[in-house]
Amino acid sequence: MILPDTDAALAAAAAFNTRALDVLRHPSGRPWLLGRWRRDDLALFAGPDCSVAIFGEASSSARGLANRLVDFRGLADADQLGARISGSYHLLVSVGGKVRAQGTLSGLRRVFHTTHEGTTLGCTRSDVLAELVDAAPDEELLAAQLMAPGVPYPLADQSVWRGVHSVPEDSYLVLDQDGRAKVNRRWTPPDPVLALRDGVPLMAEALSDAVSVRTQYGGIVSADLSGGMDSTSLCFCAERGPARLVTLTRLSTDPANDDGTWAREAAAQLDSDEHLFVHPDELPGFYAGLARAGEDMDEPVLTGRVRAEYEVVARWLRERGSRVHMSGEGGDQILQGRPSFMHTIVRGSPLTGLRHTRGYLAQNRWHWRSTIRALADNRSFGQWLADSAADLSPRSSHDKEAQLGWQAPPQLPPWVLPEAVDRLARRLRGEAGRASPLAPERAQHSVLWTIRAGARLDRHLAEITAAHGVPMSFPFYDDKVLEAALAVRLHERADPATYKPLLAGAMRGIVPDGLLGRSTKGEYGADVRAGLFARRDELEDLVDQPVLAKLGLIDADALRRACFTLLPPHLTVARLESTLLLECWLRAHTGSRFSPVARAVSEVNS
Repeated sequence: MILPDTDAALAAAAAFNTRALDVLRHPSGRPWLLGRWRRDDLALFAGPDCSVAIFGEASSSARGLANRLVDFRGLADADQLGARISGSYHLLVSVGGKVRAQGTLSGLRRVFHTTHEGTTLGCTRSDVLAELVDAAPDEELLAAQLMAPGVPYPLADQSVWRGVHSVPEDSYLVLDQDGRAKVNRRWTPPDPVLALRDGVPLMAEALSDAVSVRTQYGGIVSADLSGGMDSTSLCFCAERGPARLVTLTRLSTDPANDDGTWAREAAAQLDSDEHLFVHPDELPGFYAGLARAGEDMDEPVLTGRVRAEYEVVARWLRERGSRVHMSGEGGDQILQGRPSFMHTIVRGSPLTGLRHTRGYLAQNRWHWRSTIRALADNRSFGQWLADSAADLSPRSSHDKEAQLGWQAPPQLPPWVLPEAVDRLARRLRGEAGRASPLAPERAQHSVLWTIRAGARLDRHLAEITAAHGVPMSFPFYDDKVLEAALAVRLHERADPATYKPLLAGAMRGIVPDGLLGRSTKGEYGADVRAGLFARRDELEDLVDQPVLAKLGLIDADALRRACFTLLPPHLTVARLESTLLLECWLRAHTGSRFSPVARAVSEVNS
């Protein structure tokens, strides 16, 4: 909890005084930050007129902040801190009676705010604020969570709790002494103008520094070694640091998945304490413990699919002494090209754009005519979003129409009720009239949208594993790594003929050349389907009387048919998964008939 420097905030502090929370105070002596955190996650610098708190993973240079506090005169001075400190952290400042709070550009660390008895308060979790103000979920935003392959921006940025607001990733929250709040923008995406040869050393430095943040204090650090280029790069960077390394490889039941082969080759060349190769039979499997998949999550995400597995892995790693576990998640989001890249590239460099277009056509088997139409589309973000709202029906997984829009087209599964579809379409059209894109051009916008979607899922994975002793860490989502990637020219950052050229160039001399030449990518669809099939009994209980149906969002009979007869052949399992895990999340928040979710159900039914 983040409290303004005012007596009016004392009531909010009193509401949580029975929870034995840690407390940090403003220079005035009033409560400033309430919560629970690991001692190692906090770097606090308190002066007579200014206090700075850094929560998370920060470079050792953060320890030198105390020498600079004498020059700290206002909230704007915090901008220079982020430029000097690598890592992933919340930055919180109290100076001159005002408070500044910000998370990370990726959304891995977020900030929310609400108004309680006339005073605005902040928090790093939305459900804590929802409990404080007795907020119920917004049914339209719940319906948006049913969309696949992702919730569209700007709905994706909004808290599902009524009256609780999220601070955009590129902004920071200001709490004044009068109880009011402002949200100020602190960052704009860099123009992608750097040549690859100039971007490679910047990426190498940013990623090496990011890994050093995790290994700088020695001890034992663990890391995924999936066999992919992202996790392999982290492991070889970690090998160069002072910490001892333990790697973990999750094998697949699919014989076509060659991750294990590449992981074994990498492990043979790594200097690490231990390599764990885990067969699927040793793990609970996807969707294990489906009934509790939504517990302890402040917003609905797809994390529940792997929750039980990550809990088991965290316990294994804790027994081996690991203090943090690094994951390569985020690498795909910041390093791979999106189809919308072609729309932007062809306008700046037509010949290069056409070459890329031919490559993506071959990979995706798109139709030429639809690709030309998509390339010629010049709609603004707002117009594109409004037009998308006109048809939210699911597209076939076999559809070969090129999709080069601002982001993946919003689609709802067929079991969503028409009334819910209409309400969500109206909401989208309303947002389209006032929303600005995340970046001026489609390519950068789509990358940022993808980064935020991935980071929100991984944010919850980190909380799940931390509860079992070993927090997960995602160096690719660090601000400096993200910025280094976004600054490189689009057609050089991602090329359909070359796999992740920016990362391959940055890791040259760190990762053995033979491991940088991989052009395949493991796929775990067989494991996902097997896990869902193995949970038929739990699945039956889940869709027997779904909360989503009681809220008037879905047709329960249509959902059951999709689960137990045949999923419509043109739909992917992801369409079903988003519904099931949202149902899990709702049930986790209906433990009492007095809960906000339970009350919302009662109001709808009455």
